[in-house]
Amino acid sequence: MRIESALELQARIFSQIFQFIQLPASAGAGRSLPGLFLDPMLFETKSARPRSARRRAVNDIALGVAEGASGEDARLAVLVQNRNKLRSTVVDDIVDAARGEAEVLYIGRQKPLWTTGRNDPIRLGASISPTIVAYAGTLGCFCRDKLSGRTGILSNNHVLADVNAVPVGTTVMQPGARDGGRPEEDVIGELIRFVPIQFGGFPNLVDAAVAGLTEHGRKEDHATLHDSADEPAPAITLQPDEPAEALPGMTVFKTGRTTRHTRGRVRAVNVNNYLVDVGVGVARFDSQMVIETDMAPQPFSRPGDSGSLIVDEEGRPIGLLFAGSASGGAGNVGITGANLISSVTEQLGVTLV
Repeated sequence: MRIESALELQARIFSQIFQFIQLPASAGAGRSLPGLFLDPMLFETKSARPRSARRRAVNDIALGVAEGASGEDARLAVLVQNRNKLRSTVVDDIVDAARGEAEVLYIGRQKPLWTTGRNDPIRLGASISPTIVAYAGTLGCFCRDKLSGRTGILSNNHVLADVNAVPVGTTVMQPGARDGGRPEEDVIGELIRFVPIQFGGFPNLVDAAVAGLTEHGRKEDHATLHDSADEPAPAITLQPDEPAEALPGMTVFKTGRTTRHTRGRVRAVNVNNYLVDVGVGVARFDSQMVIETDMAPQPFSRPGDSGSLIVDEEGRPIGLLFAGSASGGAGNVGITGANLISSVTEQLGVTLV
């Protein structure tokens, strides 16, 4: 089937099998299909919330679009986050609705990737964190804030804002706290904005934040993704003005704090009802992509890689890495979740530089 047909199928399954109700699509979602579908339980009072068996059965099942038999074909991606539901009636019903044109993939419970030296110049993929936390994540790339005109660094909300908890104006350091960063010596910026993460079943498009650079006395490398060598060498030159559309089957790369430079393959796009345990609760994400390793048994990402910029073979930005599991996908070494870079820049109000 065509991608558009797979998206229409997603909409029918959300309506008929998940029994979700349709609302207008969110701004910045890219495609208008499959639209925004919500569990009607969200609109009920607590006393009127006895959930049916079918409603419980569709928990932990995300739907996306996977690569088909030929280059232009697509299949429905049925992404199961609870292994016990791989052989379930609801999965069978979804496959039947797709008339067999579906790929069922176990991806595991998704978790944010939390987070290793001081960089001079500051490089894409380096360890960062706010000065008031104990973890470390990844500097994805440099950007410019449209409101203030300031040059900044792009990463996740859960890296720079600790899931909505870090106040705007908090200083950010490189390396991050878990990697020995010291607030008195390593500050490179301050948090200026984040897109709040919503809970309670309401969908999110991005896990994103920006920190404006402050005077730090170091050089900056805005253009290079480096390889995994101890003495890093350039691997890919970033093309920040040429974002690319994520497509099933395409080869992608990232450089991140934990696994450094890795190659992967987009397994599914337009993934909706994708649940991520962000530590303080489970948040739903829509219009996402999922990526598996193309280097098994090496995973594409691990905790600490959150915030990495994902690019294609030509260095064109595609996504912002924000989540992952320890199992599932090629080699059973995990599946990575990423926001569309177009959604990130639109919702955060930045341009890549």
